[in-house]
Amino acid sequence: MKEIFQHFRPEEKETIIKLNSRFEIAERDYYPVLLDFLDPREQSIVRSLSGYYPELKIEFYGGGESRERMRAMLIPEMLEVSKDDFEVMVLELDYPRKFVNLDHRNILGAIMSVGLDRNLIGDIVIGETIQFAIAKPYFHIFEMELTTIKNAPVILNEVPHAEFIDNVDDGVPQTILISSFRLDTVTGELLKEGRSKSKNRIEKGKVKVNHTAVVNPAFILEEDDVVSVRHFGRYKIDEMLHETKKGKYRVKAKVYKSK
Repeated sequence: MKEIFQHFRPEEKETIIKLNSRFEIAERDYYPVLLDFLDPREQSIVRSLSGYYPELKIEFYGGGESRERMRAMLIPEMLEVSKDDFEVMVLELDYPRKFVNLDHRNILGAIMSVGLDRNLIGDIVIGETIQFAIAKPYFHIFEMELTTIKNAPVILNEVPHAEFIDNVDDGVPQTILISSFRLDTVTGELLKEGRSKSKNRIEKGKVKVNHTAVVNPAFILEEDDVVSVRHFGRYKIDEMLHETKKGKYRVKAKVYKSK
């Protein structure tokens, strides 16, 4: 395991141990193993771990194509699985739209208040309707507990995966030159507010990396990280390029501001 850990952050050790144990089960029992919904960073870790298990293949599915949060299936190479095996259910909210406006934060907050882990919830998409994906075995809990949002009554209706509306990628691409991959440095540059202000945000617990609060400004970002900044929005690291001749690093990211 030591050689695996050296490729990842110390903070990710517990996640790596958990995911690696699922690989071991799939290899040992020669049977597909289904994982929960994973964010882009966790998906990257799974892809990296797969290199240690050449007899297993990986498939991802989140209720449709090009989803940000997806479940992963670890599959022995001679076996096949179907989309149904991923146990993903897509739900649509029926609520009094004329009297209440709901945004992503309202929806996620209400869903989390049900008391289930974030990893049982896939993408939340807001368009002409509001839809989200969940781990199907937990539908009865959502149905019983998620009955109101912002004091408005809601009803959950299952919809076919083919009707799961597409995510609208309204992120603004940005390319920056920075002196390091520190969280405060990258955040300050992308938010155009300066490193000291971003450092203050981070130390006050207003910044999350991959849904986990980070209070260390020197935290080092990597590709596929999603950084959420309270009262601003979020950004996703798409690519980190090599050092320039002047000792700078080039970062490509997409910035999503709160609506």
